[in-house]
Amino acid sequence: MKRLLIISSLISLLIGCNDEAYESNSDGTITDDFLTIGSGSYWIYDVQSSSENSADMELTAQDSIYVLQTSGNMFTLGANNGNLANGSMNGILTNGTHNISTTTLTFDGNLQLPDTFSDLGIDNDLGLSGLVLYDLESNDDDIMFTDAGNAFETLDLEGNEIPIEVSYEVTTRKVNFHDSKTLNNTTYNNVFEGMLTISVGVNGTIDLGLFTQNVDFLEPQNILETTYYYAENIGLVRAQSTLGFSLSSQLTSLLQLANIPIEFPTSLMVENVEELNNYFVD
Repeated sequence: MKRLLIISSLISLLIGCNDEAYESNSDGTITDDFLTIGSGSYWIYDVQSSSENSADMELTAQDSIYVLQTSGNMFTLGANNGNLANGSMNGILTNGTHNISTTTLTFDGNLQLPDTFSDLGIDNDLGLSGLVLYDLESNDDDIMFTDAGNAFETLDLEGNEIPIEVSYEVTTRKVNFHDSKTLNNTTYNNVFEGMLTISVGVNGTIDLGLFTQNVDFLEPQNILETTYYYAENIGLVRAQSTLGFSLSSQLTSLLQLANIPIEFPTSLMVENVEELNNYFVD
């Protein structure tokens, strides 16, 4: 049953604790009209994680993010001297390759998921190709990127093999472009505001002896919503993420009816904030 704790495992992965100095092994500089990324560029973030229903998700830390490598218009990022990032957005951005054009920043990589997601039919690495982080030519509320898929698998529930279907969708959307925006007690000029959303749904067919019933284990819902801000000639200056899940009442009612103890949280909500503290961009 603990396999159903897919979101808490995801949160643990994305906000794993570490706090080390940065170290860069790259060379070269990438410049476009909005962002310049050089071999010695780095960003220091204050990270705060809080949860009303899980003390284990409380966290105060820092992230040291730095350029690992540049090649042509592409670059990669590292975190905390080769360890996981504490911030949820930086946890994503340090696991792939960025590509800069004159008006866009895109990302190719993998959102690393824990083994529990594999048990539910989603590969451990959720591949993202061409995810648009910003598009300076897009309009407010434009969907800049979308990717969706589903998978069929079986789940071992109390010794019973239950066929399940997992669906997911990843989107980025432009929220606004600010000529001036005050964030982290600092005023930045020319700030792109976007939103990243990951939605997941899981349903399965349970054999109750005399009949079978299709059950929503996890009704389609946003397990991650991140509002993020890129400032001109700086990069990511702030990200505010909400991570969480709520198991369906249909599932919990059936488990109670079958006298199966619920030994896991039926819902979880975590707020994760990454604030730029210091940076150097060459």
